[in-house]
Amino acid sequence: RVTTRLAAEPAASVVEADAGGARAAGVAGAPPGTAVEVEGLFGATPARRKFLRTPATELAHVVDALTRLAAAVPAVRFRLEHDGREVLALPPVRDERQRLGQLLGSERAGSLVAVEVERGGLGLRAFLAPPRETVGSARLVWTYVGLGGAYRWTRDRLLLRAVLDGYESLLMHGRYPVAVLFLRFPPGEADVNVHPAKLEVRFRQPGAVHQLVVPALRARLAAALRPEPAAAPAEVRPASEVRPASYDDGPRDGAGLALEEGSAPPALWSAAPAGFASLRFIGQIFEGYLVCEGNGRVVLIDQHAAHERVAFERLRGEHARGAVARDPLLVPETIELPAAHAAALAEHGEVLAAAGLEGEPFGEGTFLLRTVPRLLRGRDAGAVVRAVARELAEEGASAAAERAADAALATLACHSVVRVGERLDPAEVRALLAAMDGVDVAAHCPHGRPVAVTLERGQVEALFKR
Repeated sequence: RVTTRLAAEPAASVVEADAGGARAAGVAGAPPGTAVEVEGLFGATPARRKFLRTPATELAHVVDALTRLAAAVPAVRFRLEHDGREVLALPPVRDERQRLGQLLGSERAGSLVAVEVERGGLGLRAFLAPPRETVGSARLVWTYVGLGGAYRWTRDRLLLRAVLDGYESLLMHGRYPVAVLFLRFPPGEADVNVHPAKLEVRFRQPGAVHQLVVPALRARLAAALRPEPAAAPAEVRPASEVRPASYDDGPRDGAGLALEEGSAPPALWSAAPAGFASLRFIGQIFEGYLVCEGNGRVVLIDQHAAHERVAFERLRGEHARGAVARDPLLVPETIELPAAHAAALAEHGEVLAAAGLEGEPFGEGTFLLRTVPRLLRGRDAGAVVRAVARELAEEGASAAAERAADAALATLACHSVVRVGERLDPAEVRALLAAMDGVDVAAHCPHGRPVAVTLERGQVEALFKR
C-alpha cells in the first residue's frame, strides 16, 4: 500500500497492489509525504522465502537501498523503523553535500571536493574524496542518472570504469574511491529500462559519457592535490651539484605534495608547506626507505615508489608530446611470450611504439624488439617487454588506448628506477627529493604503493606518552 499526499492537497491518495496488479483504493487522512507499507511479500511466490538471509542482513539491504535513494533527493525527509526501533532518520537538507554529510558522516563529507561540468547537453555534478580515503570495494561509488527529472541510482560498469579512470594511478591496487556522481542526459540519450530492477543504463553515446567524466575528474583531483607555491628552503644548492640526470632532466617548480595523514579532512588535500626539497635527510633504513625531517614532522619515503612516480610523470609528459627518447638496438632482440601476451603486444603496437618500444610480431608467440626507451639503458629489455605484455594482457584486449598507454608507461617507469636494496648517497637522495618537487607526485606510485608516510611531532610524542 502506498499512501501519498502533497502539502497542498486536503487528503492523501491510496494505491494498493498485490499479485493481481495495482488499483486505486480511495483517499485517506495522512500528513504530507509518502508512506509505503509491504505485507505478505511472498504470498504469491512462497518458494522465494527460502532465499531470505538473516533479518540483520535483509535490514542492511534495506538501509543500503534507502541510503542510495536519499542521496539523490536531499529535500525529502526519510525515516526507517524496524521492530519499533528507529533505524534511520534523515531530515530534509538544502543540498547534496549536506545530505552526504548525513549519510557518510560529516568528516568524510567535509573532505569531498565538488566538480560540475556540462558539454553537448550532458551534465555532470560530482563529489570526490581524496585518493587516500579509499575502501575495499566499489560500494561507495554512487552513480545517478537523470533524464530531465529526478535522479535514479544506477549500477553501471561504464560509469564505474570512468570513475576509476578519473582517479587513474592515484589509488592503491585493489582500493576504490569514495565518489558520488550525478549525470544529466537529454531525453533519448539514455535508456533506463534495460534491467528488470532498472539498475542499469544503456547510453546512446557511451564514448561521450566517458569523455565527459574522466577529464573532469582528473582535472578536479589534480587541482585539489596541487600544492601551494613552496617557501624557499633555508639552504639552496645549485641543481648541477645534486641532481643526477637519471632523476629529472626538466625544470623544477618547487612545488610540494600533500603528505599529511592526519584525521582532519582539510589535511587530506593540503600541501607540504615547503616541498620535499626542503626536508632534511636523516638516513636510509632497510636499504629502501628514506627518513627525512622538516616542519615538525618525520617523513618516510619509499625510494622505489617515489622514483617510479617521478619517472612515470616524466615519461607520460614525453609521451603526450610524442617525444619519448629511444635508442635503436644494434641487433633486434627476439622475445618469446605466452600467446595471450604476444596478442596483447600486437593489439597495442601503436601504444608501444609511442612509448619507445618499437617492434612487431615475429611468428607465433614471439615479438621482435627494435628500439627501447632511453631511460631503460642498461636494463634487461626482454624482461621489460614481458612485464609490459603481462600488464596489457591483464588490461584486456578492449582496453582503451589511453589506459593501455598508462599501463605500459607505468611498467617502463617501474623497471627503470632505483629499487629497494640499493644504497643511495646523500647527493642522490637530495636529487630525488628535488625531482619529486618537479612533478605531480600525487599520493601513490603508478602501481598503487604509497610514496610517503608522515608522522607529525604530536604523533611521535604520543608514542612516548608525552
